[in-house]
Amino acid sequence: MRSERKFLGRKTIDNYWNYLDLHATSLKDFGYSGHVFSNLLIYLMEERGIDLLSTRYDAVANSLGERRQNSTIILTFDQRQAFLEKLNADEFDQGELIAFNKDFSDDDDPELAKAEIEGIKFLQYSLGQLTGDHEKSC
Repeated sequence: MRSERKFLGRKTIDNYWNYLDLHATSLKDFGYSGHVFSNLLIYLMEERGIDLLSTRYDAVANSLGERRQNSTIILTFDQRQAFLEKLNADEFDQGELIAFNKDFSDDDDPELAKAEIEGIKFLQYSLGQLTGDHEKSC
């Protein structure tokens, strides 16, 4: 899926999606908006000590995010080893998530907390797919 665009009067070729097709393994679809992770990742870090936002690949993730105008998180095998078992969705309380969301972003919608529980399952699944930092998933 190569796309061409003009930049300062010159044609540029965007090979980003081709690169991912060749070098990454696709994960199952999440099924909810990615916005669910904006509160969830902060909750996991502040309330549970599960930091999925900081890795040695932060510069790469930030560069991709800026260029693609999206949020990019790179999960690592080190995080898999540290947090995979801590992301057991049965260990998380929907009421606790609702309270955190209300305090953090003034959003006490139970549907958001339900989606966050699914987000926890998705993060655990995603980390579980890592067999080492040499393989990439998207």
